[in-house]
Amino acid sequence: MLLCLRKGPLMAGCLFAVIWLSLLFHCLYMHQYAEKSQQIEFKAQIVSLVSQNSDWISFDVRVISEADQDAFFDSWALNNVQRYYRLTWQKPDKIVVGQIWQFSAKLKGISSIQNQGGFNQQKYFITRHIIAKGRVKQAELIRYGGSLRQDITQKLAPILAQLAQGDILQALILGDKSALTTARWQQLRQTGAGHLVAISGLHLSVVFGLFYGIFLGISRYAFSWQHLGKMQFAMILAGIFTFGYGYLSGFAIATQRALLMLFLLLIFSFIKQFSHHWDRLVYALFFVLLVDPFASLGAGLWLSFGALAIILLSVQANTVEQQAEIGTDYVAKSISASSSNMAERCVQKILKLKGKLLHGLSLLWSIQWRLALLLGVLQGILFGSISPHSIWLNMLLVPWFSLVVIPLTILSFCIWLVVLCIFLLLGIDSDSQQHLGAMIFQWANMSLEPFAWLLQLSDHLPVNQLLLTEQQLAGLVFSIFAMMLLSIRSHVAKKQKRIYLFFVTILLLPIVNNKLVTQEILPAPSSSLGSTPWQLHVIDVAQGMAVVLQQGRHGIIYDTGAAYGDFSYAQRAIVPFLASQGIRFIDYIIISHDDNDHAGGVHVLREQFPLARLIADFAITSKALSLLPAVAQACKGQILWRGIQINFIGNPLTASNDNNNSCVVKLSDGLSSVLLTGDIEADREQTLITAKADIRADILLVPHHGSRTSSTPAFIDSVNPQLAIFTAGFSNQYGFPKPEVVARYQLQGCKILQTGHAGQISITFDQGEYKIATYRQQMAPFWYNRLFRFGESLKAE
Repeated sequence: MLLCLRKGPLMAGCLFAVIWLSLLFHCLYMHQYAEKSQQIEFKAQIVSLVSQNSDWISFDVRVISEADQDAFFDSWALNNVQRYYRLTWQKPDKIVVGQIWQFSAKLKGISSIQNQGGFNQQKYFITRHIIAKGRVKQAELIRYGGSLRQDITQKLAPILAQLAQGDILQALILGDKSALTTARWQQLRQTGAGHLVAISGLHLSVVFGLFYGIFLGISRYAFSWQHLGKMQFAMILAGIFTFGYGYLSGFAIATQRALLMLFLLLIFSFIKQFSHHWDRLVYALFFVLLVDPFASLGAGLWLSFGALAIILLSVQANTVEQQAEIGTDYVAKSISASSSNMAERCVQKILKLKGKLLHGLSLLWSIQWRLALLLGVLQGILFGSISPHSIWLNMLLVPWFSLVVIPLTILSFCIWLVVLCIFLLLGIDSDSQQHLGAMIFQWANMSLEPFAWLLQLSDHLPVNQLLLTEQQLAGLVFSIFAMMLLSIRSHVAKKQKRIYLFFVTILLLPIVNNKLVTQEILPAPSSSLGSTPWQLHVIDVAQGMAVVLQQGRHGIIYDTGAAYGDFSYAQRAIVPFLASQGIRFIDYIIISHDDNDHAGGVHVLREQFPLARLIADFAITSKALSLLPAVAQACKGQILWRGIQINFIGNPLTASNDNNNSCVVKLSDGLSSVLLTGDIEADREQTLITAKADIRADILLVPHHGSRTSSTPAFIDSVNPQLAIFTAGFSNQYGFPKPEVVARYQLQGCKILQTGHAGQISITFDQGEYKIATYRQQMAPFWYNRLFRFGESLKAE
């Protein structure tokens, strides 16, 4: 890097980025070696509460010290790079952000489920510097160690909870969005208004402008300095208050970017050095990535810097209009100066004011439609959906928040803070403090009523949210590139225009020739076996099973993964996957047996697809299906579905063991076959062999996740699979699949795949051949999707 610094600064910068990123990564994940969970003791401070239900609480802690770190480099890294754990605790003591505890916890790596369309929790953990997750076994409170922000939060949260829009006020003041309900989040997504409740450049700019105006007005009457000194004094005080607001919000990525931009602007203003707005943007991006290179993996950085870049481009596009306006103003001033008629002067002033107003509205519209369009595409790429109503809603909401909501909220908070200090000095009880605090925030709460009304209205608007498949997103990206090329067509030489238009046409082809659109026009596939390609997707749902059979826009689901309280793998993994693949119609939902890891998400899927027929082979009064309509069909017989034969292999064994009652299904297109076995064990396997059932298959989903009670040598020999898939979570508590079971399949010559290691496994069948693609290796082979283990490496003897 040093050798390239003088003659190759670009290469030196690239090398510096590689070195810096590698160093930080090594400092955070230097001990990612062991697959099994490690029980360790450590001291840590609670930094945030993630979720909570009646029995469990999830929270993040900042590690202060760890045991057995005697190497100098390890100690330096631990002391200088912030490391965090995501912990869960069953029936904990009352915990508060800021407390310091001595924990004894069982920790494992941050590797999580990996599927198309789903939330990438593993990448999210890396952006937050979370290096392990685990369960608390024992803990002892050392000291409180609370911060000023936490003290303010504890005083303010009960007051805001009394107000109808207190959840939004809490997000605007403290950057804490934990009070927002799932329904409210859905409304924010479908209106494209989520950026209004996430503290970013808009909020800090309004706060800076508010306090700058207040202090500049005060300084004009309180001090006799020169005008420039008053302006600089007001800017410093406004910058301090804005920094305090950023502190209250927790210094999120968008907040860091806005503060850096603001302070760079202040520095350049004080030293009287000209700096282009693009320079300040690049400086801010440099400092953000210097502090935290992993911020580039988070959606916040792309949205915040993307929004500002779009605004700068929009302002630049209106430069010509602004110059024309300046020329018009000059002519108007000349006419006004030569005219002695007062009426004509008034007319000229009115025309000048009208011109400025029209130009301002034009600039606002230019910025807004570009933000809505380009950020909509960016949000579609990041989150898989687009909000069509975001353009006109943001045209109303952004000015309202900028001029009314944010100023009222900040002023109410400042007044409340002053009143709180007075009350604490006078020793007034907390009930009176909360009552007066609720009165202070009433105006801010009322200013949010129109916003809340529009959010509720969005539930009844047509096409309030468009779910996009990966193919459609790719087509949109290429279309944006084509539009960008068209926008610069005037700069292309005449001789090159044909080649230029050819490339534009090529870029537009993916959106025109969208396979998912043409499938809607084409007739249904033939019912003859092997007539059309089809896919089998084994979804990664940790320690559970979920399989999706896909034929175009139609699908069948076999098992639904587990559910724990309000959490469901069906909601987290299966539903987003179906949306990303364009599967809009689920014809059948097959439940192998009534265990939570197989039937836990059936409620979610039946609500999402009410027309799907339910197939199960157990009593309807069971815990998983007690609130659902009657089972449409038992697990027997066969179905010919869109060119695929679905054969339900009967169960002559009457077993008390629920696993042995699993619904065994064989899928075949006449050329290739798949056997789905649920959780059957050795007794049911022997029954299938004795009954000479048709269980021979090319691909086998291994029974009972690879436990010792299943996969007998005789059963493996009868199936004779080429590929064996274990639906078992990474580093699961049961130790599945067992090594001896894996060895049996390897002895048979099978290829082995495990969802916990490979993520989603997708198999495409076409004319007797099948192709395998796994999420971690083929679909998204990025470094942050690799397996991350936790624990120290074993030293050689």
